[in-house]
Amino acid sequence: MNGPLVYSEARRGRPATDWRVPPPLNPGNGRRKDKSRVFSPYAIAVADLRFEHVDAAVSGMIEDELSPKTIHNAVTLLRTILTGRKGPSALRRGIAFRDSTLGIELPPLQSRQIIPPTPEQTWKLINTAKEIGGFGYPLTYLAAFTGVRRNEALAFRFDDIEWFTNEVNVRHAISKRRRKDGGQKWEWHVGPPKSRKSVRRIAATESVMKMLAELKVGKPGTAFLFPGNCSGFIDPDMFDAEVWKPISVKAGMPGTRFHDLRHFFASQLIANGETAAYVRDQMGHSSIKVTFDTYGHLFPGRGKEASDRYEKAMRDAREKSKADGSKMVAIEGEEKGGSNATN
Repeated sequence: MNGPLVYSEARRGRPATDWRVPPPLNPGNGRRKDKSRVFSPYAIAVADLRFEHVDAAVSGMIEDELSPKTIHNAVTLLRTILTGRKGPSALRRGIAFRDSTLGIELPPLQSRQIIPPTPEQTWKLINTAKEIGGFGYPLTYLAAFTGVRRNEALAFRFDDIEWFTNEVNVRHAISKRRRKDGGQKWEWHVGPPKSRKSVRRIAATESVMKMLAELKVGKPGTAFLFPGNCSGFIDPDMFDAEVWKPISVKAGMPGTRFHDLRHFFASQLIANGETAAYVRDQMGHSSIKVTFDTYGHLFPGRGKEASDRYEKAMRDAREKSKADGSKMVAIEGEEKGGSNATN
């Protein structure tokens, strides 16, 4: 066996050249959506698959805001490929020697409402980051005021800033890919964002633009906002462990994720009365359904507003129906009167 397995090939018991889970079917047209990144941020041989690889993939899916059901299905599918009792599983064929999904912590299937940090908690994180120093402060500030994902923020270059319109242009994101030089199995690289909708322009406040301008002094447009030792940018894993974790711990909020600042940003847009469509566009959601599924409970009074609009629409339709009925009776009366006159 010379390589990893593709699910579509593994289910037939044939070798393949890549390791990926097939994207789910689109219920509208029966075709598969392009979600191959669910389990293929980089290719890896089944024999080399470890717990940490699966755990990293699950963490990535959670960060990408995939539904708990999708994540559970992906892990269940992987477990079946590795250890399934029916068919030619990897263990039965001697390709794998362990179940790398054992011990993986999955999000609960019963979705819990997102509780974003409060403004007071967010400022505590920002102020703590400023006390610690380094790039943690501008990254924390930027995330709280723009809602960018971690891997989008780390990929920013100064050319992505629209200085005259006060916008940040999300055009790239950091992701993993398989190396081709025969060394390490994978590497971080700058590529396109997670989806077409993730490419977006986010309105930036004056304070954000001032902070970015201070970072820009003496640097070319092609430079990263937050330079690091990983091909010029900060390694995301290193950022989590060495930059963000100390901030959250010192702020007295251990367990708070950098991604929670994204939820904070969305909650503030909603609290300020922005429309769901605007929130969708600023967040880079693939559809407004994702926006409502994630933040619907934060839209105050929207259920009552919707029911009121529905009742008014039905009332207007009833009145229109009565008016049309009266008009029809009048027309019929005129026609009968005209008919009698001619007779």
